[in-house]
Amino acid sequence: MRLFILLLVLFGLISCESTKEKEYRIAVFISGEGRKAKVKGFQDGLKNLGVEKVKYTYYEGDNTLGKIRELAQELVFKENEYDLIIAGGSLEAYMVKTASGKLKTPVIILGGTSILQWGLTNSLSRPSENITGVDNLNAELMEKRVELFSRMFPQIKKVLVFCNPQFEASKNATRITIRAGKKFGVKVVPLSVRDVKELEYVISNMREDGYDAIIITPCFYTENFLTTYILHYANFYQVPVFCPSPGMVKRGCHVAYGTTGYEQGFQAAHIAYKILNGVPVEHVPFERAYYPRLAVNEKALAELGVGYNKEFLSYVDEVMK
Repeated sequence: MRLFILLLVLFGLISCESTKEKEYRIAVFISGEGRKAKVKGFQDGLKNLGVEKVKYTYYEGDNTLGKIRELAQELVFKENEYDLIIAGGSLEAYMVKTASGKLKTPVIILGGTSILQWGLTNSLSRPSENITGVDNLNAELMEKRVELFSRMFPQIKKVLVFCNPQFEASKNATRITIRAGKKFGVKVVPLSVRDVKELEYVISNMREDGYDAIIITPCFYTENFLTTYILHYANFYQVPVFCPSPGMVKRGCHVAYGTTGYEQGFQAAHIAYKILNGVPVEHVPFERAYYPRLAVNEKALAELGVGYNKEFLSYVDEVMK
């Protein structure tokens, strides 16, 4: 019995030491600049768990599908060099899965939406494609966002959502948003823009057509690129914007509901830790992003010059002055 206990203790020490001392090689695959907060959260999360020795190799896109697809093929060609691949979102995971056919290296999604619709697994509770990670629920939360929007701006009855029909996440979120609009008395009209000039034209003229606000739906292109310009032009033309992440409130968004990219990445690190310790991916379920919260930018609201329900602020979790 003593020998058995001694062996267990020694095995535990060796396992613990291997996690702390081994240098891990992790490939970071992101579609663009907007995913970097997730990566930072992931790196801090691993450090918090005591995993210090990590060599990261970056595959960073430029928000174009061609470049992202090219990087996915390059990454898959070298996937055996890595202990783990972290993907900024569902799009990146889909691109890697498509390029590989059958992934040998585990993939962790730092924060993705419409995971089942993308075909990234057959089951969130038992991953089937060597892919797991954080489901940020950004599509599913669109109904709650429309409800909160209607309570904050009860006088606004027509809104625009910018979407990209090429992507399942965007299409799914748009469908949910339109249904929610009917439920809460808000007409939601989806619109796709090709470039910044077209975006400015739409925002500068939308009020003439009776549209008084913008609700942002999740999409890699929006997260990485479009949101910056939407917020710039919306503030210039005094159009309220409802965003999917409290992190966007710091960038000038008027109100947001969801979780930040940093928080999603930090949570994903705990999932990665299990896999680095030898737990098979199929036994590491997808996790829902923790604790979505409501945030407002009080300064941006004041500068907006648009009336809103002041009592709504009593429901807010985070106020940026």
